[in-house]
Amino acid sequence: MTALLLGDARVKQLAANKVHWVRAPQGAVPSYAVLQVISSRDDYHAQGASGLTDARVQIDAYSATYLGAVRLSDAVLAVLSGYRGVVSGVRLQAGFVDNRRDFPSSSSGDVTPLFRRSADIIIWHSSL
Repeated sequence: MTALLLGDARVKQLAANKVHWVRAPQGAVPSYAVLQVISSRDDYHAQGASGLTDARVQIDAYSATYLGAVRLSDAVLAVLSGYRGVVSGVRLQAGFVDNRRDFPSSSSGDVTPLFRRSADIIIWHSSL
């Protein structure tokens, strides 16, 4: 998904090459996005496994301004929402935005000048 996101002109303009999994490198300069799989479930039907998996992916967009965080989050979601295609050997069947929320960039009580927009998207996918 990183390649898919970085291939989008709007995401690239807002985040350059700064789309990371699980955590951003220490000292990362905003704006950037961090993605992580929150949960993942295999799908089943009466005959057994269907071959589909749904994954809840949390996308955190960080920026020096609130509007910057919202714009980056919206750009990432625009790429993934409804997307169907093959990316890095995985067939993405569909993406459905589940929710959006605003947080301070740190929930541990640290004071930081960054803004964070967090969103969850459900990605249905299967192996090739």
